[in-house]
Amino acid sequence: MARRATAYSGQVAQAERVVKRTRVELKAGVAGDNVAVPISLVDRGRGDPRNILGVIVNRDLDTDQYIIAVKAGVLHGQYSRNQFDLCSQRLLTLDDVNKENQVSLRTVVRAQSARGERGFLKCNCSGARKCKTNHCKCFKAKVRSHSR
Repeated sequence: MARRATAYSGQVAQAERVVKRTRVELKAGVAGDNVAVPISLVDRGRGDPRNILGVIVNRDLDTDQYIIAVKAGVLHGQYSRNQFDLCSQRLLTLDDVNKENQVSLRTVVRAQSARGERGFLKCNCSGARKCKTNHCKCFKAKVRSHSR
């Protein structure tokens, strides 16, 4: 029984150290701070940025959760401090973002993507002459054909 109590107290002490270190490394954000929210590999294309820029709108002090808004609207859900990075410069203000509608991160990434939904199209046709039917992805999407 003494070993279990010692093991339990050791785990509690380790958890307290981790929480303390996290609070020192991850400074708390306030309303108006710019943040970079990472975009998962599944939601972005190869040519799309890795982060999306947003602004902290509100912080719930009880749960330490943040509400983040981007130009398209307020992101669904609340974010904990380890899910975004604080930016040192103020590139966006609260007036630059839309606080009226709620949007998901995936729809914001799709709207801001340069190449559409998930990146680049590849066609398996053997040359540009063959890309003239709806069987070809490039022809269907009305994009110039490429083989890579």
